[in-house]
Amino acid sequence: MSEDLQKRVAELEATVQSLEKDLIHDALTGLKTKAFFEEEANVYFTIAVNMSSEKMSQRRHWFGFKNVSFVFFDIDHFKQVNDTHGHQAGDEALKAVAETIRISVREGDTVARWGGEEIALTLIGVTEHYAVQKAEEIRRQVENIKFGKIPGLKLTISAGVASSETGQTFEAILGRADKALYRAKETGRNKVVGYSEIAEKSVNL
Repeated sequence: MSEDLQKRVAELEATVQSLEKDLIHDALTGLKTKAFFEEEANVYFTIAVNMSSEKMSQRRHWFGFKNVSFVFFDIDHFKQVNDTHGHQAGDEALKAVAETIRISVREGDTVARWGGEEIALTLIGVTEHYAVQKAEEIRRQVENIKFGKIPGLKLTISAGVASSETGQTFEAILGRADKALYRAKETGRNKVVGYSEIAEKSVNL
């Protein structure tokens, strides 16, 4: 193979790798895309809840988990950040929150930009109780983010959590996490709500 051809092949391979990265990573935050998140998370969900008990026992041993939890984060009053400080500041705020979440979880967990200022997280092998604790830890960290170039900017986030459950579809569990997020936002924001908390209150009404 000639040197020129080798160079062209190397350039083509680099282009393919770049395209693959673009397909699974959000350009602004560097997090995974929503499409990638949904596909990967659905696989984990299926392993966790939709197999026979014998196969499940084997797969759980292979993959090392019995549960999968999902968290939806939303930056509180994000429009005000853009309106007050400008869209560049909004981008910086979103990237800061994304990075805070990314470095707060394990390598095997998945963080994705769900859309706009909303970020989704898959926590492998943990119950809703633990996922709520992790989300609360992240919420406090976001509260403490300092923006040296944007004086006066203070961010908070709201979060909704739900976990895998036998008899529920993947879409239904994500819907539960979304409902929990909505409850967090409608009851004051800057808080974490687990779906079980909503369910318990509904039963007691």
